[in-house]
Amino acid sequence: MTVHEDYVKLVKKFDKSWRVVHENRVPFLKEVIGWLDNPDEQLKIIHIGGTNGKGSTGEMINEVLLAQGYHVGHFASPAVYTSREQISFDDEMITEAEFIKYFKQIYKVVQAHGKGIKDISSFEWWTLVALVSFAEKNADFVVLEVGLGGEQDATNLISSAMLDIFTKISYDHQAILGDKLEGIAKIKAGIIKPGATVISYNGQDVAVKRILKEATETAGAKWYDGKSPVITTFKASPEGTVLKVDGNTDVFLGLAGQYQVLNLNTAIQAVHALRDLGVEISSDAVRNGLKNAKLPGRMEYNAAQNILRDAAHNPDGIRGLVASLAAWKLPFKPTVVLGILRDKNYLSMLEDLLPQVSRVIAVTPANPGRALTADELAAQILELNNTVEVAIADDPTAAITLARQIRENSQTMIVVTGSFYTLRAVKGIKF
Repeated sequence: MTVHEDYVKLVKKFDKSWRVVHENRVPFLKEVIGWLDNPDEQLKIIHIGGTNGKGSTGEMINEVLLAQGYHVGHFASPAVYTSREQISFDDEMITEAEFIKYFKQIYKVVQAHGKGIKDISSFEWWTLVALVSFAEKNADFVVLEVGLGGEQDATNLISSAMLDIFTKISYDHQAILGDKLEGIAKIKAGIIKPGATVISYNGQDVAVKRILKEATETAGAKWYDGKSPVITTFKASPEGTVLKVDGNTDVFLGLAGQYQVLNLNTAIQAVHALRDLGVEISSDAVRNGLKNAKLPGRMEYNAAQNILRDAAHNPDGIRGLVASLAAWKLPFKPTVVLGILRDKNYLSMLEDLLPQVSRVIAVTPANPGRALTADELAAQILELNNTVEVAIADDPTAAITLARQIRENSQTMIVVTGSFYTLRAVKGIKF
């Protein structure tokens, strides 16, 4: 059996359910990490929670630290095209062979304590493998992004953090986190650790910010109240944004999207806070790191094909996508390949998106249990806006065929969006 076959066979055995609703999960995982001699305790961790922007903020910080010459472990979710995207070290994604190695190393200890593979969920296994691998590779820093929620998230097994960063906190996963913003904020604030420096997104809701500040004081952490970065946008395009940051001109941010400027504000606050803690980070490292920042499936633009892939999967994400499309002043309204999960607030997403597009090709995301079918999506679109052209694609290949036909008659941008599962559905199919 090949390494790839071994890897596929292994990950298929994982329990894919989220266990964040179980109050005993984090205490159990703390016990497990203790069996492994607490590798997290030798790591300098930058823990990032929030709703939207965790991936972008984490990637900016990761790239700035790498540009300074540090060795950095980065744990990010959800993955878009392959689960291995979740774990990278010095920008190299974990290999299948490495994952198997670290899994076996951990599983041997887990079995010795009477537990089996199903006693730990898939996301929990990935978290454990990340921390063990980063410790073994002697990472100088670890950028650790929360998966879902905060207090009961698997990443909250860590005992300490240098920085606890909060990106914008808004509504998402209401079935798990509840439908009250303040309640969601309290759950997310549960990651705050004693002694950590706490940083918040600059445009945070007033009530959310108050909750974060109260949680910071209760935990014995320190609220970062340094000077807010001064950021000016000069030119925005699908390839990225030219900016002035704290007096540094001609800074190019490789992550496209108007909303990335607010995420950049959070990342620069983190840079200032790290400097305050004695971490050397030069202006050149900031400039080079931001230029190198890229994320699969997040405002991922292919200029040769004029295709944008963006896994905007909730109302906030769609609003950010729409704002970016407007800022780019495109010559034609885009054609959108769209697939949405039924447990999202898809009516709100459609209300924001439809006025900004010329046509929609409805697809069914690659998640049969949660997907809004292409037929259902098309019906909702026609009910909300009968001026938008709608087509239904039975499968991803059909969606691409339709998009190609549209391409023959105009230079319209094609946008693939609505869910990470939508991006996975069209992965590898050429436009």
